[in-house]
Amino acid sequence: MSFRDFLVRVLDRHVREPKMVKQYYHGDMGKANECYVFMVDGRIHHGGMFDRLKGLITVYAIAKSQGVPFRIHFTYPFLLEKYLEPNKYEWRIDDKDMLYHYPDSRPIIAYGEINNPKRLMKHRKGQIHFYYGYNSLDKVNAHFGKSYDWGCLYRELFKPTAYLQKHLDHYQREIGTEYFVIHTRFMNLLGDKMETPNNPVLPDNKKQELIDIIMGEVRKLAAENRNLRLMLASDSMTFIHHALSVLPDAYVVPGKVKHVDTAGKTDDAENIKMFTDYYLIAGAKKVYNIVSGDMWPSAFPEYAAKIGGVPFTRITL
Repeated sequence: MSFRDFLVRVLDRHVREPKMVKQYYHGDMGKANECYVFMVDGRIHHGGMFDRLKGLITVYAIAKSQGVPFRIHFTYPFLLEKYLEPNKYEWRIDDKDMLYHYPDSRPIIAYGEINNPKRLMKHRKGQIHFYYGYNSLDKVNAHFGKSYDWGCLYRELFKPTAYLQKHLDHYQREIGTEYFVIHTRFMNLLGDKMETPNNPVLPDNKKQELIDIIMGEVRKLAAENRNLRLMLASDSMTFIHHALSVLPDAYVVPGKVKHVDTAGKTDDAENIKMFTDYYLIAGAKKVYNIVSGDMWPSAFPEYAAKIGGVPFTRITL
């Protein structure tokens, strides 16, 4: 365990959890039926959409292994139930059934336990509220002797709501069924201001140099997959506009991209674009993520591909 992981673990368990209990867990006593609830409520930083889904699937696998009911309380920065609904497992929980009374309910904040999430896997009584953002499914499988598959677990939990499906059908008709996807995540490098200030904007000449490097690989992949239509997905509209000027037949889902944990709030059009992007990625024939320099090896296309069982390749230049 690195010193940073140790420090985060100590802060989670001995600072953040007691602080959250003191601030929020003093409601009326309720009937504390055993239940694991995955939390996305904006009370702490939760990471991006697939950080949330990675943690959610991990906790679901633990609950499934232990035979404990599993629920999802996802309210920030939008209500998940507007876009996704239960498929084979009922995970919804009414607000009136959320219990905030310590110790009948309690938070488990485990962001520092990515390398050894043993606190997550302890069998607990009461209504337990989990905050986690990593894919620890391999460790869960090893601990409980299971062979759960990430995409299968996702599909057990979720299917698009009728509202989302209407949009998915529209964009699926536009792109067709024979396509491949190239995804890039530049963060702030091209000046899109998508992330925190820790990712500096490149000078103009370096921006163009990076765009040229990525576009060289995009053209190469487009030539190798000429029998498939190209779909582009990126966190940078600067890159998208440039790519479309070079490859005007490439498909891009309309709309703007926002990172759900740094935007503060999102509107419906932004949410629809995010869900449409990842469901179209899940329906592609192939998925690529191109990375160069300080670009980020994004989980978004990787885990969208897992949902659809689609071949995924990360290309580092």
